[in-house]
Amino acid sequence: QDGMAAPKFAVDKKPSNFEPYRFTLSAKFEQLARDELREEPEIREQSLTQLRDWIAKHPYIRKCRTDAVFLLRFLRFRKFSVPQAQAAIERYLAMRQTFPDWFQKLDSTEGSMLQTVDDEPMTVVGRDEAGRTLVWIRFGRFNVEKLNPIAIFRYLMIFLEVLLDDEEVQIGGFRVWTDYTDSTLKHYGMWGISDLKLLMDAVNRSMPIRIREIHAVKLPKFAVAIANVLLSFATPKFKERITCHSTVLESKSHFDESLWPKQYGGPQDSVELNRAQRKLFCEKRDALLALDDMDIDVEHYSSLWSQSGPNNSDIDGGIAGCFRKLNVD
Repeated sequence: QDGMAAPKFAVDKKPSNFEPYRFTLSAKFEQLARDELREEPEIREQSLTQLRDWIAKHPYIRKCRTDAVFLLRFLRFRKFSVPQAQAAIERYLAMRQTFPDWFQKLDSTEGSMLQTVDDEPMTVVGRDEAGRTLVWIRFGRFNVEKLNPIAIFRYLMIFLEVLLDDEEVQIGGFRVWTDYTDSTLKHYGMWGISDLKLLMDAVNRSMPIRIREIHAVKLPKFAVAIANVLLSFATPKFKERITCHSTVLESKSHFDESLWPKQYGGPQDSVELNRAQRKLFCEKRDALLALDDMDIDVEHYSSLWSQSGPNNSDIDGGIAGCFRKLNVD
């Protein structure tokens, strides 16, 4: 977004003053925010004030970012329901501290992370007409000889955190286009049940991201079982947003031609896009590491993650049928 290195984000929960918020996006996003999220200038101001008062008085939150862009992640995620945004902030803070190996010390300039950017497993392709950000994933490009599940998960968290301070992403949400071509048994076999559960919790509940659609292309037969376990932890709403395709060709019709990557016969150059992404990763390093300065009493929230395992009857249900119907290789 800006040319300068990201500032250090203060985590004092009772700062003496707040930087006034200015809405700087286009009229299109202003309208989108109004139509989809019930966002109006006065509602936004009131909601920010309510959240800041709540954080200042919160018995279990010790330190938290209170800048508008951070708080708006949660207000937009929960369509300006302040109580729901409050619950989302608690869950996000508690998750980051309950699982530090997964969520903390996210150094986006670490060698393995920058190497992964260069391998191009995840690319921000652009925005569609409806303002949604298209993320193109080539799962087979994660180097599983060098990366374990935690490393892949940390990469995903850096990727999401970097995007979440972008207000167009907060308002428009995401569409995900995942191509499983060239993924191997190892890409799936290395995930344990608890890894999958945490992954789904993060993307479905605890990270303030609005995933509008997921298009899955060419999921291999041997990956169906693991996909079913993963989806057993998903909400019904999340499952409804997934469409499976047996060919890239079939999936392309769901996306505007201007967003197709060159690899699919479109104009988007993934090498250029990833170069920009690498730059953004480096610029956001301080902001990412500063997230660890936030602090909540994790003991108080330990019950959030102590529920029993997946609902077994669900493992076969949901979108398993969709995978089964596909004649995938």
